[in-house]
Amino acid sequence: MTLSTTYTLDKPYYYECFDESLPYSSQAKPKYPLLVLLITLGLLAFYQLENHYLGSFMIMLAVVECLSFYYKRPWWVARQMLSRASGSEVTIVFDDEGVKAENPHKSYQLSWQQISEIIETERGFILKAQRGMQYISKQALNDEITAELNKRATQ
Repeated sequence: MTLSTTYTLDKPYYYECFDESLPYSSQAKPKYPLLVLLITLGLLAFYQLENHYLGSFMIMLAVVECLSFYYKRPWWVARQMLSRASGSEVTIVFDDEGVKAENPHKSYQLSWQQISEIIETERGFILKAQRGMQYISKQALNDEITAELNKRATQ
């Protein structure tokens, strides 16, 4: 069995990738302990140490952390759009050994043994491996590839 497909790394693909992958990521929730720590240290610096510069700095770090969580999606997509791979065409090959993806700037290969979990989302598939996750949109997949991924997911 050798199946292949191609798709383009464009802005709609990156938005879909972020939206579908976020619930399975470790960064889906704000870092509440860090926020509490920064605000506590800021207040301690204000009132106990009477160091207003340090206190202001700690509280501003907490504000920046909140802003980074709020604007995580557009910031991630903007970084992807600035990469060399943006706009290039990706070719994915599914065979008996695993999944291989190539574009002019990068390639990766995952054997079926390296893939610990295949998660079907509403708009694609997430291939979880020890070294991270790879998202593949259903728009780029034909029925044969979708059936093969569903078969592998149930094994």
